[in-house]
Amino acid sequence: MGYKNIMISNSVKLSVKNQQLQINGVEEIKIPLEDINCILIENMNVSLSAYLLQACSEYGIAVYFCDEKHLPNAVLLPLVRHSRHYKMLKAQLEINKPFQKRLWQQLVTQKISNQSRCLRFLGKNGWQQLDSMQKQVLSADKTNIEAKAAALYFRELVGAKFYREEDSIINSALNYGYAILRGLIARTLICYGFEPSIGLFHHSELNSYNLADDFIEPFRPIVDLYVMNHFQYLEEESDLTPNMKRGLFRLLSFNMIIQEEKHSVSNSIDKAIMSFNSCLMGLKEELLLPILMPEQIHQYE
Repeated sequence: MGYKNIMISNSVKLSVKNQQLQINGVEEIKIPLEDINCILIENMNVSLSAYLLQACSEYGIAVYFCDEKHLPNAVLLPLVRHSRHYKMLKAQLEINKPFQKRLWQQLVTQKISNQSRCLRFLGKNGWQQLDSMQKQVLSADKTNIEAKAAALYFRELVGAKFYREEDSIINSALNYGYAILRGLIARTLICYGFEPSIGLFHHSELNSYNLADDFIEPFRPIVDLYVMNHFQYLEEESDLTPNMKRGLFRLLSFNMIIQEEKHSVSNSIDKAIMSFNSCLMGLKEELLLPILMPEQIHQYE
């Protein structure tokens, strides 16, 4: 898996030559495809070839496209990256229902745990209550602790007057960060042979990424932590600047903890999905899920 996350903000031409991404603008930049994790294209005037898109699919590179507001609204995902797609699809369809409910319980529990850590790192109240609530999550979260925790969490995180649907810089930043995570999780699921529309908990017939929406949950707090550290709720503007978006995109290179080791968000997603593969194959009972830590960029040796 690649480790470089490329953001294209200027009007340039993208192409492929000798298995390298070529960026032709004011200067020419070449990057080996095998080193690339994902590409975000936010300039509407970027030109690229069908061969580039095919090469990105072959290398498992997620390519994000932005709308006129520079928000991610589409992602190119590899279609046949896994040689045993039918085997994985069959495993998804035949998963034991009690086990499926326990896996969702694990995702919710870790999400609430990370929300608690987020409040603690920010010096805010409420983290003790969240610590208590995450211990109350039952199989399939049948008492809906997730929703109760979310209400408490956002009230303490941003304030009692905040709501997710309002037009604010905080919501714009959260939506941008979540969209980046969701696309990369969907890419990783497909690379492991999973059908992303078949979720553990999410099951909308209109959603092609139900499974990605399941696995994004414990990762959301890293976006929340970054946004609260770098954005002001009372700021009148709701539009993100290029620098703001670059910072949010760079979250993919921030550290989280899995198995007592620091891994980038990108690598943490890979490990989480790999553990899901092991669970469906009957090799494990527990998912490997990320633990939130204070902001830190991963250092590659």
